[in-house]
Amino acid sequence: MTPKLTPEGLAQTHASAFAGTGWPTTDFARYLDDPNVLVFGTNLSFVVIRRTGPEAEILTLATHPDCQGNGLATRNLESALRNLAPLGVKDVFLEVSDRNDAARALYCRLGFTAFSERAHYYANGASALCMKLSLS
Repeated sequence: MTPKLTPEGLAQTHASAFAGTGWPTTDFARYLDDPNVLVFGTNLSFVVIRRTGPEAEILTLATHPDCQGNGLATRNLESALRNLAPLGVKDVFLEVSDRNDAARALYCRLGFTAFSERAHYYANGASALCMKLSLS
């Protein structure tokens, strides 16, 4: 049996994965209650996606540092993508730090391509790469 996703568990993993700059529990509580937001995975490794008609956006993807390197993020994202097409989603978008080599490699491996850049988007000065995957 898969453990239940909880706002507290998701927030703890997010804070650990993003060096203490994770999102608050209230954000994850709101996402879990939103019918247009899908969460795939477990409290230790998950992807959060918001869908709007034929488009979806990956809001975040996180794996607790103790669990990284085992393919969990890949499996969660592959599961999410398989489940989006039957819901009528045609295109999936995301933003990723240009300094996050592991995440960029994952997204590229799954077919995402960069289409623009937001310079100095993050507080640490990193730029955001905007990426897209067409599911059709």
